[in-house]
Order: sequence, then C-alpha cells, then structure tokens
Amino acid sequence: MSNIITLKRQNPDRKAVLLYGRIEEANGEDYRLRLENDITLTALRASGCLLAPAPGDEVLVIDDGARAFILSVLTAGDDRARIVLPEACDLEGGEISLTGRQTLILKAPRVSLAGLLGEVQFKGLSVLSQWCDIRIRKIAAVAEVWDRVVGRLTERIRDSYRRIENTEQTTAGRIRTIVRGRFSLGAKNAALTAEEAVTVDGKKIHLG
Repeated sequence: MSNIITLKRQNPDRKAVLLYGRIEEANGEDYRLRLENDITLTALRASGCLLAPAPGDEVLVIDDGARAFILSVLTAGDDRARIVLPEACDLEGGEISLTGRQTLILKAPRVSLAGLLGEVQFKGLSVLSQWCDIRIRKIAAVAEVWDRVVGRLTERIRDSYRRIENTEQTTAGRIRTIVRGRFSLGAKNAALTAEEAVTVDGKKIHLG
C-alpha cells in the first residue's frame, strides 16, 4: 500500500503500520474490515475511539501483525453515529454545553441532577410520572392561569392565608367545615339562601 506510516517499536523485528479500511461486519468487540488492497482484517476498537464503528464506516487501523486496533472513524457510512464510553466515566470541564439542533434525549434507569443553583427554561413543558415526591423549603409560583384536575386532594397546613381580589366560587356536591375553635365570617353584605331548609343550632344564638 502507498499510504502506510511505519511506527518505531521496542522490537525492531515487528513494525506497526497504519492502514485504511472499511467496516464490513461488527460482531461484539470484533470488527471485520476490508483494506485498500482487498485484504480482510479483524480488529478491536481502541479505548480512545469513542465513535463506535459501524458497517460501512471508513476507519483508521493500526496493525502490528499480532493485534489490530481501530483508532478512529474517518467517515461514517450512516447519518446516525453512536459514541461508546467505558463502563464508568467522568466528563469534567469549566463550562460544558450540550446542543441538539432538533432533539436532545437523556435516558437511563436512574438520572440524578445536583448543583448549587438550577434554572430550567422551556416554551412548553410536559411531565409524565406515576408518582412524584417533592420536598422544598420555600416555593414562589406566579401564573396567569392555573388549572388542576385531581381525583382526591388532601392538604395538611399549619397556617393558611389567601387574598382574592375579585371572585371566588365553589361548586360542590356537599361541603362540610369543622372548626375546633372560633368561626368568624365578616362581609359588607351577606346572603344565605336555601331551597328547602336552614338549620341553626347552638346554646346561644345572637341576631342583630
């Protein structure tokens, strides 16, 4: 071959050469490729070759006669490539940015995010989960419209304060309010209307 680079080794009787080839078949960790001189060769993927070779890819191979390793994928035969990392690896940098021109997908059996400060910005967000456990010391929420559909809502609150500027309306089949202490209702004008009966019961009833 004309494009062969000879590398110096400790054993002068065995020389390592760089070869160009095309992947024909991938079988686990073994890759069968065809060289420029129409010779087939079986090689392993080097740890530094993060882009996983696939059939049809043009690759750079180093061969010392005993073992052959794929160093790099030069041209991919398919538009979709796959990066293969070791079983455990760390990606570290001062500032890391991941950008997908169309879609960015993170998928794993367990995903953990940790940091001092976090920010999420989406034009639209959809969350689907079978259960959710949230424990937050303080929440501040601002929304123009808030719609909720709940099968059953249970709340345990120490103190509750609400301020409604205009109208609050409740439509329910039945309403029951139990107050252990004092119940006070104040309004400029109040009206109590019942279609059938109104019952007022107490040891003392003051009107006026």
